[in-house]
Amino acid sequence: MSVTSDVVITGMGAVSPHGRGVKALWNGLVEGRSAFSPITQFDASMFRNPLAGNVAGYEVEPNGQTRALRMLLDASREALRVAFALDENAGDGCIAVKFSGDEAITHGAIVTGTNFGGMSAAETALVDGAHDVSKASLEKYLCGHAGDELARRYGIRGPRMNLSLSCASGTAAIGMAFDLVRRGRAEFVLVCGYDELSLYAYAGLSALRAVTPETIRPFDKRRKGTLFSEGAGAMVVESAEHAARRKAPRIFAKILGRAVNNDAFHMTAPETEALGIKALMREALADARVEADRIDHINLHATGTPYNDAIETKAVHAVFGARGRTIPVCSVKSSIGHTMGAAGVLESIAAVQTMNEGLVPPVLGLDVAEKDPECDLTTPTGSALAGRFETILKTSYGFGGTNAAVVLGRV
Repeated sequence: MSVTSDVVITGMGAVSPHGRGVKALWNGLVEGRSAFSPITQFDASMFRNPLAGNVAGYEVEPNGQTRALRMLLDASREALRVAFALDENAGDGCIAVKFSGDEAITHGAIVTGTNFGGMSAAETALVDGAHDVSKASLEKYLCGHAGDELARRYGIRGPRMNLSLSCASGTAAIGMAFDLVRRGRAEFVLVCGYDELSLYAYAGLSALRAVTPETIRPFDKRRKGTLFSEGAGAMVVESAEHAARRKAPRIFAKILGRAVNNDAFHMTAPETEALGIKALMREALADARVEADRIDHINLHATGTPYNDAIETKAVHAVFGARGRTIPVCSVKSSIGHTMGAAGVLESIAAVQTMNEGLVPPVLGLDVAEKDPECDLTTPTGSALAGRFETILKTSYGFGGTNAAVVLGRV
């Protein structure tokens, strides 16, 4: 395989608090619906907030599969079926027959991103079976387990890797998929981000006081934190040559560039001058060979925490100058919450939909009269903002100072 110039997205799949499928996710976002409800997986009454973005329909865990894995399998199945024009009722084994022989399967890759893997499996093993912990039960918790399961089901035998870079995991995974294709390491990549709500993870996040005691309010001066959620997002990323050769049914967008770095500042707090974020945005634009004035929309990390929103705004102004105040931005988290390892992929799917549908989803929880002067960005509220969006920057950040970004382009 040779180095390729164009990298495209040919399939997308989603499981989110708005429901199963990309359509459910997108409709919930553009209609300005809130997806928060009381946590059902465990007793959250002792925490700062009992609300989260729950995903319905995954209450039972058949065959010992974690809820995280089941959501991931459904999202990846949707992405593959769209990319390879499979029948809705086709089994997993039908995926491989769409590939052009053994070489194509070998040259496929899998990249997953997650914060906590199958955390519920570890909870079950260590709490319910504390005196009889089996290797099999703990394997379901490991972050690499999901990638192994995807490879087994779909027969993809090329490079397989998992990233766990806190809340930047999903976006970093897309960047890794982009690099694998761009550098000729793979002709197509199934890239996924996923996480489930679990008692252990939620207790830690609540202890860090990242959880708001009320509602999430990105860019609002009353904001007090974020709301965490669960879900899974998946994309099929491939070279334009491979997509053309196999006559891919649709190309949703191009991936133009990516960047990953680390603040090296604090385990939980962002660097106050946005040095890492500013460098990240500039590197992503340089990698994409896109000038700052070509960016039409920024799908921000925008957690609704006091520090993140103001520091991210500072970075936007530094990189984009006066245009920083007029480029439309959005916060997907205001509608579905922070889906952790799934966030970067689900939010990138929303960015692709913004590009193709010409709509920026509204920011929920933000009262224009209460907008923070330190967050002076163009944020649609009440209803979606219509326009033409050719080039989009997507950003994500996580604990430990991890930062990731991708630049997406209209086909």
